[in-house]
Amino acid sequence: MTKKRVLIANRGEIALRIIRSVKEMDMHAIAVYSDVDADSLHVKRADESFYLGGSLPADSYRNLKNLMKAVIETKADMVHPGYGFLAENADFGKAVQKKDVIWIGPNPETIKSMGDKIESRKLISKAGLMPVPGQLKPSRTKREAMKDANTFGYPVALKAAHGGGGKGLRIVNNEEELNQNYEIVKRESEAYFGSDQIYVEKFIKPARHVETQILSDKYGNHVYLGERDCSLQRRNQKLIEESPPVWLSEFGKEELKKATLMIAKSSNYVNAGTVEFLADNDENFYFLEMNTRLQVEHTVTEMRYGIDLVKEQIKIALGNSLEDFETEARGHSIEFRINAEDPANNFLPTPGTITEYREPMGNGVRVDGWVKTGTSISHFYDNLISKLVVWGVSREEAISKGKRCLDEYIIGGIPTTISLLSQVISTKEFKESQIHVKFLEENFKIKDISEEEIISDRPSKVNISLDDNESQSLAPQRPKKIGMDLTGNIRNPGIIKADMQGTIMDTMTKKGKKVKKGDSLFVLEAMKMENVVTAPIGGVIKEFNIKKGQPVNKGDILVEIG
Repeated sequence: MTKKRVLIANRGEIALRIIRSVKEMDMHAIAVYSDVDADSLHVKRADESFYLGGSLPADSYRNLKNLMKAVIETKADMVHPGYGFLAENADFGKAVQKKDVIWIGPNPETIKSMGDKIESRKLISKAGLMPVPGQLKPSRTKREAMKDANTFGYPVALKAAHGGGGKGLRIVNNEEELNQNYEIVKRESEAYFGSDQIYVEKFIKPARHVETQILSDKYGNHVYLGERDCSLQRRNQKLIEESPPVWLSEFGKEELKKATLMIAKSSNYVNAGTVEFLADNDENFYFLEMNTRLQVEHTVTEMRYGIDLVKEQIKIALGNSLEDFETEARGHSIEFRINAEDPANNFLPTPGTITEYREPMGNGVRVDGWVKTGTSISHFYDNLISKLVVWGVSREEAISKGKRCLDEYIIGGIPTTISLLSQVISTKEFKESQIHVKFLEENFKIKDISEEEIISDRPSKVNISLDDNESQSLAPQRPKKIGMDLTGNIRNPGIIKADMQGTIMDTMTKKGKKVKKGDSLFVLEAMKMENVVTAPIGGVIKEFNIKKGQPVNKGDILVEIG
């Protein structure tokens, strides 16, 4: 019998993770790659690979035309989109199905209705469930967004209607912040999800982020695979996930299960999906969104239930029934996201070359990664290096195992989140499961330093405080803003250099214009994060060596103010 040929329309750790399952099912794995990924592990581990195009996502992993060319020319029988890029793009799913190729995911109609955050809120409201208060239509203008924000009351979230994974999301506390972030969120939404539609939603604070996992087949069978706590976040993106959330009451668990199954049935859901909620206590939940794809943190559920969700996705896509599906939850699982970013510098993304790489090992330990010694972390894509997942008989054992593994994990050459994660799980709040979505912002204290201290070239310390009893002082360093080299020649404080590789997304001034200290100059995007760069001093723009869409390299002189 001819092997099924499965094309994985993604990169990095998720592409490798899917390739492993495809091979274990005795199927043929087809990788796709961009210029910068030509030598990546997912290309080497696949049975076959196809070149998509340039390093920019728009030229490769988000290029529908090139992806469909790959599907046709490799004679793929099935397509798995992974997560991110076009995983929740209904047009991609439709295009695949039109070629009589099996789409490993929900029906495109479901992706459109549930993947669209506004449409899903309408459906949920009709089903009698309570979504987070917010718009049921996109904000067509900034004025509309301000009107709705004033109705709900600040703080509010500006969110991509077709988004997920913390992308295309900004929390704003007043009209000034909404004004500054409106166009940025629209641009991020267009760049990451192919649509610039955004909407306003009430921001609930404090809150915990909890989600539920579902598997559904074509015959109306639905399997509920428990809950995950995803409250430890930075920039509205998750850093630690665990299952089960020990703070949930039995009543709360039943309510989440009932709501999830109702959503799955009312949306005619098929394949793997995740429903996300915000909770303001252990029994009161607001529907947030449904992710019509595999989640980054699916590994937490796999470890707890002893299953392979990718294999189950493939079986469902092939028409298998879940009627006799049996599994039982056991123990406790925690996932740590190992990212290339600097926690001591406002989680600044840190592209660069890994000079040493050693993973932890042991019973109940899993590392889903894609790098090795010598791998270059590019500014073109997300900065996730790997996911460390541990399992223990109890939560206490899982935490101890996680601490041991984080201490063993060696990544040299670039800053990562490893030491921060180790500190977080050592805190009283984490051990007592008192984490909420703003825990890092409220407890990870970075000392503010004035411009005068920087210019006078005095050394400083960055203080990290994770609870009242524990404080750590990191090595002396000066704070930086993305795209600004404030550690350069103190005689020329108006010279702004690129602090890393990136792309100029927008400009707000030009040569010859007068600016005040703090005025916005341009927007630099690096590793899926946009950063507004402001004037370090007041004066006149003497040089403005950038334009919208221009790539820049570390060390480039971008602006000179005199």
